[in-house]
Amino acid sequence: MFSEKIRQLTLLLEKQELEAPNGIVSVQLYSELFAAYLYRNDLCNARFLWKRVPPSVKAGHAELEQMYKVYQCLWNNDTAGFYKVINHDWTKHVSELMFELKDKIQQETINLIGRAYSSIFENVFAEMTNQTPDMIDELCKNQNWEIVDGPHPRLILPKHPAADKSLVVSSEDQLQKLTDFVSFLEN
Repeated sequence: MFSEKIRQLTLLLEKQELEAPNGIVSVQLYSELFAAYLYRNDLCNARFLWKRVPPSVKAGHAELEQMYKVYQCLWNNDTAGFYKVINHDWTKHVSELMFELKDKIQQETINLIGRAYSSIFENVFAEMTNQTPDMIDELCKNQNWEIVDGPHPRLILPKHPAADKSLVVSSEDQLQKLTDFVSFLEN
């Protein structure tokens, strides 16, 4: 699974950073570790990494600065800004991670909209998910969501996923089970 691969990569890069002679590592290691933290939504570690990167390294590498902009958008829940700054010509060693991050955020946002909204305007949905009208039509068809045509913009009606019907146990039943368990332990 990709998430497990990223977890292993993160551990390896953190170890390399700790064991680096004089505490100095390559820009590539910093950018890979930063991208891995972003993918894992480990924004606290991403922030501390940014603080550890020497100012001379930050200033000389536009890619690190662009990753920091991605981090800021994630930190501030700015999805529209996120899609603007993630569209960058990333170097080979981080391009897959950044592509996967964009895809992951897009899918999480779609799932959240499906659970949280009973209706949403198409233009708002497009801004939140970075999708074109054709992509929205396809997505709504696949999700079995309804699109209501009318005055511009169209209205999307997400269908909420079926909720888990958990077995409801009364407080008295729980208290009785706890009492029985404690009594068993005492005897």
